[in-house]
Amino acid sequence: MKVVEPIKRTRVPEEVALAIEKIIIDNNLQPGDRLPSQMELSRTLNVGTRSVREAIKTLEARGLIETHQGKGIYIKSNNLDYFLEVLNDSLIFDIYKDRDLLLELTDVRKMIETNVIYEVARKPGKELLQMLLEIFDNMEKAFEAGQNVAAYNLLDVKFHKTIIGASGNKIIITLYKYLSNLLKKSVTETGYMEGSLEEGFQDHRLIIEALVGRNPQRAKELMEKHILSTREKLQSLLM
Repeated sequence: MKVVEPIKRTRVPEEVALAIEKIIIDNNLQPGDRLPSQMELSRTLNVGTRSVREAIKTLEARGLIETHQGKGIYIKSNNLDYFLEVLNDSLIFDIYKDRDLLLELTDVRKMIETNVIYEVARKPGKELLQMLLEIFDNMEKAFEAGQNVAAYNLLDVKFHKTIIGASGNKIIITLYKYLSNLLKKSVTETGYMEGSLEEGFQDHRLIIEALVGRNPQRAKELMEKHILSTREKLQSLLM
């Protein structure tokens, strides 16, 4: 079995939990597979058994593992939702230390959303168009009601997640489910900049028109322009 590098000194239980998660990932352990014993983990990671016990409790609370008295520690779940939730929590924490990660988030969005909308625009369903028009109508109300930026930003994120949902791709949909807080932070950072709401509002109007007209190339170009504009605004804020 592959193991991670031993932890050279006793660290907080959260770090031990991360090390155990890495063992699970590196060894591609599946639900029902058995983990090394607490004593073996203690020796492998070079930490005290108390830290291992606390880490095990943490992972049990998250639903990743379960302990069977007298039998050992077993994998309970290593599904996509769990690991994306861990990734999301980690990224949210890291963004406060490295705000450039917001720029990288927009790069990821451009790669994903421009291709998704291209495919969706080939044959957008009636239900999707109705949902987007309803969201846009509420965006317009928030925009006109003294420019209610907070409400507008939430609708902005919902607009993009709705298009992602129309892709039918479970991995991308789940990814965006857990990136929602990061998306909100991204649009919030730029939403208060002068002219930002007006520009974004017009972008969303044109994107809907391209979807209604079933124009994939136009929809892709508009989405790329919209996300690149967000990136430029973020970059100016971080300078």
